[in-house]
Amino acid sequence: MLQEEHITQTLTSQPGLSFVHDFLFAFPKANLFLVGGAVRDLLLNRRIREFDFDFVVQGLDQTNLEAWLGERGELNLVGQHFGVYKFMPKGFSTRDMAFIDIALPRTEAVADGSLGGYKDFDVQSDPNLSIEDDLARRDFTINAMAFDVRTRTLIDPFNGQADLQRKLIRAVGNPTQRFTEDLSRILRGIRFASELEFVLDEATSLAMKELLPRINTQKEVNGKLEYIVPRETVGVELAKTLSRNPTRGLQQLQAHGAIAELFPDIQALLNTDLKYLTPLAQATPGELTIVLTLLLRALNKTAVHQALSFTGLDTLERGSAGRTEADQIVALIDLLQKNFRPTEVQAMRASEFERCFFNGKGLLFVRCLDLLGQKELAQAIRIRRKQMEDRWLVDHDESIAPLVSGQDVLALGVLAGPQIRLLLDQVRDRQLDGLLMRREDALDWLEQELKQKSSS
Repeated sequence: MLQEEHITQTLTSQPGLSFVHDFLFAFPKANLFLVGGAVRDLLLNRRIREFDFDFVVQGLDQTNLEAWLGERGELNLVGQHFGVYKFMPKGFSTRDMAFIDIALPRTEAVADGSLGGYKDFDVQSDPNLSIEDDLARRDFTINAMAFDVRTRTLIDPFNGQADLQRKLIRAVGNPTQRFTEDLSRILRGIRFASELEFVLDEATSLAMKELLPRINTQKEVNGKLEYIVPRETVGVELAKTLSRNPTRGLQQLQAHGAIAELFPDIQALLNTDLKYLTPLAQATPGELTIVLTLLLRALNKTAVHQALSFTGLDTLERGSAGRTEADQIVALIDLLQKNFRPTEVQAMRASEFERCFFNGKGLLFVRCLDLLGQKELAQAIRIRRKQMEDRWLVDHDESIAPLVSGQDVLALGVLAGPQIRLLLDQVRDRQLDGLLMRREDALDWLEQELKQKSSS
């Protein structure tokens, strides 16, 4: 009963869910169920900043549901295939909360000719379908629970609550059938096992290993080959896995053959270098760029781009938590492959040091060095970075504004060409070394330098 009270209290405390009370009053014969990850996480008492709330409405036809929700906020249908509404209550926006998923109970049957793509379903919505039948189509038992908001009771036909207590990831029903229906569920299972630090049920794990090689299957669509599991879906799951618990995530990916299928070049390295992944054992949650840099550190530029594209990791939307910048990862790997020595860092021109170890990638590179055990090089970079930061009163990778520009050099009569870049770098070196601290001093130095060159 305490758990039911906890879920009820959470629902009533969320300002964006005030429509729930109004809905129950407006439709006394309809049922409203909280389903999916929110139920799981609330039962686990997970401290999550923002829940994704999914509801199923039973006993109310689609027309009345659309009309009622449409009067109370923004309403979008997520494709005819899924039949799920994205609802944002009036007075709220994505700055305040995520869109709320609201759907009628539905069944899913694998479409003819399906190869395991997540869209290869025939979906049938039925307002009178039981919530138990709706839950039967879900992937894992811990996600196949519902909370009846009206009666304040937990509905758990597949013993998901017991699996939560046992810290077990178990497929609903026959695991081979469940994954054959939608192969992306394999990556979701790996992600849940990693993120929650749960154990995979033996039968579930075995089915995942057997079916994972199909993750790269393609089929012809309108004369073109397409992956049955979209690369965007692969990228989202990988990003979550490698960001939320990178060490365990890599272990699970490797154990189930996902490294071999999704990063074949890395698997080839692992076959000869058993310690290749060892530096990643100390990676912490949220270090996705670091993890991918170290995972791909032995590859050349072209191979890195190909790996990120093949896995969909370069397709995530800007601003999303899993977004990775391919160019940044390539730049970090390039620095790692240069094999700098501490003495080189100390003797490096200031402008070159800035280009290598400041401007958004310096701290990331130092973190990579720490994980790789290159302590002396990391310390040499830290010391020189700290000198620059203290001299110019900037924090971390905050840029240091240049004292002069190309226009300033042109105004002194220098013709457009490579000499401008050379002069700017000379000024920048002196600025970063603390020899020129004001714009006026930099302009004076330029004038004197040009006079000296013209007289010689």
